[in-house]
Amino acid sequence: MESVLKLIQRTDCVAVLKNEDRQKLIDELKEVGRLIACNDCWFDLECDENLIDACIYQREELNSRYRYLLKTARQKGLSCTPFTSNNSGV
Repeated sequence: MESVLKLIQRTDCVAVLKNEDRQKLIDELKEVGRLIACNDCWFDLECDENLIDACIYQREELNSRYRYLLKTARQKGLSCTPFTSNNSGV
């Protein structure tokens, strides 16, 4: 009986995403990933200790945002196959 209740609770929490909501979440994840990569480049090039601190704080903020977006995607049952093209001919 417990396993049935757990299954019901799990399916209640999973929301069905519309295609536009799904794409918006994927795009936001990609953008945050791009910003993390830019932050890494900035950190590698920075010499001033105050700006290095700024890089570190920004990196923490971006990592927190990325974790939040991943958690949201998991809760909504979103999955995405990496490294695939949206074009069917490519």
